[in-house]
Formats: sequence, structure tokens, C-alpha cells
Amino acid sequence: MATVSEALSIALDHHIAGRVAEAETLYGRILEAVPGHPDASHLMGLLLAQTGRVAAALPHLDAAVAGDPASPTYHLNRGKVQDALGQTVAAAASWLATLRRQPDHGEAAERLAPALRVLAETAFDSGALASAAALYERVLALDPQNLSATFDAAMAAKGLGRLQEAAWLAGLSARLDPALLRARMAEAEARQVLGQTERAIAALRPALALDPAQGGCWASLCLLHNELGRGGAAVTAGRRAALAAPADT
Repeated sequence: MATVSEALSIALDHHIAGRVAEAETLYGRILEAVPGHPDASHLMGLLLAQTGRVAAALPHLDAAVAGDPASPTYHLNRGKVQDALGQTVAAAASWLATLRRQPDHGEAAERLAPALRVLAETAFDSGALASAAALYERVLALDPQNLSATFDAAMAAKGLGRLQEAAWLAGLSARLDPALLRARMAEAEARQVLGQTERAIAALRPALALDPAQGGCWASLCLLHNELGRGGAAVTAGRRAALAAPADT
């Protein structure tokens, strides 16, 4: 009689060769003999997911993780199945577990960042700004060049009244995409409220260089120059704002 290890090796050979019916039968027999066997549970879960039975795969992957929680691969693949089932929170938790066990696991990090971003956007849209900000921070730790997450993090920080952070993140967004005018405007707005008028003006200048017809930028620049007592510059900016504004019809 074959040992469990030998039976598992034969089943895996069938699986790799595409003989999924034979592999499934053998995995099933192993699990009847040794319920919750981690390797057999994991491979059965993979086989079921690969053959379109994703919901049926999850209990087997749960069993694999329960049987050997130290395996980063088990957590990774459970996360894939959870994600396929729309269980984004659970999938993110599984990929975090993978990274705790193997910090340099590239695939887990690659999958985790967009999952966390979905959760951050959901939190932001529901008004849970503190949760959104924390999630965006984790996204950016994994993917520092993510423009959308950077700008959204700035908006979350602004909503929380963390204006210095909002200004920094908006400025970072503008550096990631110099053509993103709303990032320049957001930085200028935050710096104006912080009393950093010169820095607010500096944030607007690149936006106006990119698009001199931006009436909103000129109007903001007018107010900022006025705050500094620069009457002539304020008048000039005000005129440019008026010229950029659409004519009444």
C-alpha cells in the first residue's frame, strides 16, 4: 500500500499532466484517510479553483492554512480564491499573512496593493476617512509611485484636517504627474490655509505654465498676492482670471 507521501506524489503527477479527474480522486482519498492534510488540502483547493469550482476550493485552502499556518504559499493561494469570490478584505488579510511569513514575496505585494486600494476607496466613499488614510498609507508603502493612491491620500488627509500632510501628498502627486492641475490646486489650497502663502503661490505657478487659461488658478493667485500686499500682482492675476472665465451668454 502506498504511503500518503507516495499517493500525493502520484496525484500531483496526474494534476501537472492535466489528468484532473484522476488527481481529484487521489486527493480525495488522501483527505478521507488524513482529513485536513495540508498539502492534499492545498492541492485539492488549487485543482477545484483551476476547474472553475472556486467556492468549493476555499474550504480546502482554509484547511491547508489551518494545518500549516507557516506556509506563505497557502496564504497566497487562499487570498487568490478569496479575491475571486469578491472577499477583498479576507484576500488582503491572506496576502498580508503571506508577507509576514515571507517579506520579499513579490506576488503577494503586487496583489495586496490594489486590494488595499479598493478597501481604501470604499472607506473614503463611505466617509470613513481615518480608515481610508491608513489604508492609503499601506498602499503607498507597497507602491510609492501610485499616483491615484497618492492623490486620494491627500484628499483623505485634507478631510481629516491634516493639512500639512495633505499639502505634502498633493505636491507629491504633482511631481508624479506634472500635468495634474488639481494636485497643484489642492497643494496651494492647503498651504494657503496653513498660512504658507509663498509656497501656495509656488505650487500654482507650474499649473499656470502648463495651462495659462486656468481661471481658477489665476483667481487663487490673485487672492494670494493680495494677502501679501502685492496689489499690482493681484490686479494682474485678477485680470487673467477674468479673461479666462467664460463669457456670459
